[in-house]
Amino acid sequence: MNNGSAWITGIGVVGPQGHGWQTLCESLRAPSACFQSVPADWLGYPGAPDAFIAPLDPQAEQAVLPHQSLSTDRACALALCAAAEAWAQSAPQVDPRRAGVYWGTGMGGLHTTETSYQRLLTERAPLRPMTVVRIMANSAAAQLAIQYGLKGPNQTYSVACASSATALGEALLALRAGRIDLALVGGSEAMLVPGVLAAWGALRVLSTRKTVKDPALACRPFSSERAGLAIGEGAAAFVLESERHARARGARPLAELAGYGTSCDAASLVHPQMDGQVEAMRQALQDAGLTARDISAVNAHATGTDAGDVAEAQALAATFGPGSPPVSATKSQHGHLLGAAGALEAAISVASLQLQLVPATLGVQPIDPRCAGLDVSGQPRAMPLEHVLSNSFAFGGTNVSLVLRRAAASSPH
Repeated sequence: MNNGSAWITGIGVVGPQGHGWQTLCESLRAPSACFQSVPADWLGYPGAPDAFIAPLDPQAEQAVLPHQSLSTDRACALALCAAAEAWAQSAPQVDPRRAGVYWGTGMGGLHTTETSYQRLLTERAPLRPMTVVRIMANSAAAQLAIQYGLKGPNQTYSVACASSATALGEALLALRAGRIDLALVGGSEAMLVPGVLAAWGALRVLSTRKTVKDPALACRPFSSERAGLAIGEGAAAFVLESERHARARGARPLAELAGYGTSCDAASLVHPQMDGQVEAMRQALQDAGLTARDISAVNAHATGTDAGDVAEAQALAATFGPGSPPVSATKSQHGHLLGAAGALEAAISVASLQLQLVPATLGVQPIDPRCAGLDVSGQPRAMPLEHVLSNSFAFGGTNVSLVLRRAAASSPH
């Protein structure tokens, strides 16, 4: 059954592809990989991998600077930057008691955590007064509420790679239930520091210069020549409103968030399970009142790891059967933003609907024979799109699928 959708009236983005909604749209028209090697001085740390990362580009870095302060970790500054664009684009008018914040982050203030340990244990220096509030996972949500005077629910979701997709889904439920009229929603992540990369390196899931010579090929989802994932940083923010509230103030939607499904594998902390992913996708379709045939394209979670890519390819085959819709894996362009990935890729799904374009999966050829049933291309493809399914599958076994619908009033930019 169709349980009703939320209107997306504002989107803000800051990440490896740049700063701004229009910049994101242009990057999908002319895609490129945003990867580079870790700084050379990181390699002096024990276990630090010679890996590829996807940091902010210089334009985005400049946009974040005004949002930095003594009380903001980098992840929080990214959140404030993305939210500023979304809020300005939406220009909402709302009772602050009827507006909430729903935010996702995988690991919170890791920049502050690492620099604080270094300060205390290596430099033997006292910690800064605002260390605690910079580190806490709900710091971004709290500061967003303060910034915009939002006095309704203030929720933070930390569900690894599904964090911000969960935030979007839970905000949709709150809007449907009538608890709020508007939600500022999204996710942010900033963990590009040597100690964190060393921890990821210990998992042996990173793309490194030992196996990949060309940075442009650092992340190759669904390819038989994949070498692992590349960690990125950034944030994406949305203003979601009930249709009633948005119509009453004369707002126009960029797209609609129409469906939400979530499940838990309950099987492994690190090994994805096909059945749980299928369940999340089927729930999202049912929640949106759709069948598999109604989906125009899929934005895959696809990180570029063997286990993850193959499990998702099998789950997509089980969900859609023969003649499945086109699939894209945009982490091949911007890397894996972890807790912010679901929000960024939901924004990309909205851009796909606006542009009527299926994004490219860079470096996909030669395709892994186990993923050969997917309709995936290394080039962007123009085609009619009405509904996009966006997947986020996390360590810990949490699976989230979202359905984005093209708004009747929207048109390609």
